[in-house]
Amino acid sequence: MTIKTWIVILGGLTAVGLFALIFFLAKNMGITFGVYAGAMLLFYILAATTVSAATGFSEFMRGMLVGSNASLNGLILFELLSQTGNAGLAQGVAIGFFGLNLLAIVKWISQFEVYQALIGWSNWCLPMSWPIVLLGLLFLLFSLLLAAVTGFQVQYLKLQGLRVDWPTGTIFVKGGLVSNLNIWDTAFNMGNFAFVDMNSSDWHMAHESGHSLNLGAFGFIFHLLGAVDEWVFRQGDAYSERLADSNAGAGNNIPMWA
Repeated sequence: MTIKTWIVILGGLTAVGLFALIFFLAKNMGITFGVYAGAMLLFYILAATTVSAATGFSEFMRGMLVGSNASLNGLILFELLSQTGNAGLAQGVAIGFFGLNLLAIVKWISQFEVYQALIGWSNWCLPMSWPIVLLGLLFLLFSLLLAAVTGFQVQYLKLQGLRVDWPTGTIFVKGGLVSNLNIWDTAFNMGNFAFVDMNSSDWHMAHESGHSLNLGAFGFIFHLLGAVDEWVFRQGDAYSERLADSNAGAGNNIPMWA
């Protein structure tokens, strides 16, 4: 598949303009977020169902997905940091992370390793990534607790290994209850944490790190929609899976990350 960069850029800028207008008219973050949630569902469906078409419409929708997420990250950061009373700080940080997120619409940047490190590690700072990162951290702590209280003697609960993909800031945990609940005996991603089944022969680091990059670019609603798409509808051909596959250079990928 060939990336149509200028169409993606057009989609991203269109989404930024759309959410700037929505926030200006609504003057309410709750309403803006509600529109965002509905838009992400619509944009994901449109992108996923047209990805094989030659028209470039799916690429436009991918840009809309990134632009929408960047807009909400910027708006929420501004709202949160404005509470400090330092308007300059709020504007600077919000614009900085908004811009970092939005750059994912440019192929030559999204495929650059330095950018991938920035967007991957920035999940800790991006409001639209926080729900998944927090769940991942809680899953890790829960697995550690269960392993500890059983004296690391129960095979199904025991943690077998820990690795870090430093270029994307993804922590990989092999074994433990949460990892082993995966019905496919492979691995799954929860933001900057990935959980590898004890029976998996591979750590799946490149693919799962691709999901960390996806989270930074597209946010937590996209992450959840992708999980439903994978589990219920398309399995390995799910839209989010094909994007993550590009980080591993495998499968029928959409070459966003490599």
